[in-house]
Amino acid sequence: MNVVVVVGEVSRDATVTEAGDGRVFTSFDVVCRGADGRTVVPVTLEADNPLTAGTRVAVFGTVNKRFYAAGAGLASRTDVRADRVTVVRRPAQLVRLMQGVADDLLGR
Repeated sequence: MNVVVVVGEVSRDATVTEAGDGRVFTSFDVVCRGADGRTVVPVTLEADNPLTAGTRVAVFGTVNKRFYAAGAGLASRTDVRADRVTVVRRPAQLVRLMQGVADDLLGR
């Protein structure tokens, strides 16, 4: 099962781009801070969601690794492909969101 939950702050204003087929993508980085330090997680969402730096978010999605041509060879990028991005304003809101994710995983 490929399931990811990332909670943290958007590190810089999100970038919204339109693909050649008309789909819209929002890309941003989430900074997670914990006892082991700081981790920056790149996130891509297929939607227009112009998040701003400093916004606390909860991201639910999957780990995605993609390959692309770079120079004379291939390069790769690993990011979180978001299914849902929620702005978190209160701790109780995050608890409810996590319970919803657990219910979805357990088929309740």
